[in-house]
Amino acid sequence: MTNNEYEAACVTAAGCYDRFEGEHKLKQWDEQIATLEAALAKAHEHRREIVNQYNLNKCEHDYIAEHFGELRCRKCGEERSINGTRN
Repeated sequence: MTNNEYEAACVTAAGCYDRFEGEHKLKQWDEQIATLEAALAKAHEHRREIVNQYNLNKCEHDYIAEHFGELRCRKCGEERSINGTRN
């Protein structure tokens, strides 16, 4: 084996090692991302449970007079007539 062939073989071997190391690091990061995504999904689930438990997804209407005979909620925009029917 000549010196040039030896150097070429070393460069090739180093490239294989670098690829292996890169794939290993990528796999580690993928595992960390999967763990974080699972934790985030669980946090979203707990948040939804709190919203549902305390009825935070429903508007507590605060009606104001909009036009003659009509009321409109300041918060969600729902409209009602003065006699209580929805428009």
